[in-house]
Amino acid sequence: MRIPPTLIGLMLLLSTGQLRLEAQLTEVPTTAPVGGWLWEIDVLSAAVDKRTPLNDGTHYRSTTMGSVLVSTGFNERWDVQFGFEIWREEKVYGSGLSHRDSGQGDAWLRTKWNFAGDEGSGPAWAVLPYIKLPLADHALGNDEFEPGLVLIFAHPVNAANQWHANLGLDVLNHGAGNRDMAIYGSTAFTRNCTDEMAIYAEFNGWVDAQDAQNWSGEIAAGMTYAFHERGWLDIALYLGLTTAAPDYTPVLRGGWQF
Repeated sequence: MRIPPTLIGLMLLLSTGQLRLEAQLTEVPTTAPVGGWLWEIDVLSAAVDKRTPLNDGTHYRSTTMGSVLVSTGFNERWDVQFGFEIWREEKVYGSGLSHRDSGQGDAWLRTKWNFAGDEGSGPAWAVLPYIKLPLADHALGNDEFEPGLVLIFAHPVNAANQWHANLGLDVLNHGAGNRDMAIYGSTAFTRNCTDEMAIYAEFNGWVDAQDAQNWSGEIAAGMTYAFHERGWLDIALYLGLTTAAPDYTPVLRGGWQF
């Protein structure tokens, strides 16, 4: 799931009492609470790309405010999720160009099934099928439904550390029956520093099957802080490793469990 679309879908998990501390990239096997609601919000993210594959002096910036994911559990191993982008801006500038589009982004309907294990005590697995709903303003979306699937894995390294990994498949629709596949993966390592704070490192990669040479890769570092027994904030910085990836993307996230 690409929320926002310029990034690859990735998420991290920690535990502080009953609270799930999460950043919104590498997915985790644990599902949302039964009878409760988990709200996760990208308050602000801005992907800046100046080192483009063509190196033609054209720069890009993708800014998202209020990318929201709402989840609730049907049982202890199965939940349903709805994600949407409240506001997004795509800007192209440089080499005599200046173009800007902004408005509402797309939405996603997702469900997650934790089919094996418990990530708190041992290896755990889950699958997450989803479909993109083409609700974006015309200039920001392709007006096409796009399904995908993520395989999720997690394992505690020891009492203080956690490892997560994802492998995903995205079906891209270019209209008129023209479809191709994108494959993406990620891995993340989290260290609990205190009951309220954790730090993490992450890598993600994404490749379109029709343009494999221009694959995208990013590394990131971040910190998550629980300011309440039900709420947390997360700040992270992503750096592009390849010319197809954004050069850098600062992100401020938050979450609340009702």
